[in-house]
Amino acid sequence: MNGARNWGGLGLCALAALQAGCSETMRPVLGGLAVGDQGSAFHMPTLLNEQLPFEYPRDAWANRIGGETVLRIRISTAGAVDSVAVQKTSGHRSLDSAAVVGARELRYEPARQGERPVPVWATLPVRYPMPERSGEP
Repeated sequence: MNGARNWGGLGLCALAALQAGCSETMRPVLGGLAVGDQGSAFHMPTLLNEQLPFEYPRDAWANRIGGETVLRIRISTAGAVDSVAVQKTSGHRSLDSAAVVGARELRYEPARQGERPVPVWATLPVRYPMPERSGEP
């Protein structure tokens, strides 16, 4: 996306690094939220969830399937994700479905144009790291 702004928020890179060493408790990891250029008075939405609502599908875990699903989400003026679509598939239906279900549970401080909350479309990558061994996700 030309002119996109990226938001890493809440130490998601640190979260990914911590999870990389704990395969038995590994969870999906969010990438940076990207929104097209909205101008200088635009403020990005801020993730409010303390715990991410994404689950690693048991069938994918058992079969050591990993991948990344890129979602297109709409964040309302209330901060709810009110629309979700798969923009780029992971190649595995269970991972894509789990990403959509989890995204619907995300809550944000809404985007603002100046002081006014505005709805916004954004892309959100959800990465499912390849499990290293069998066990519970």
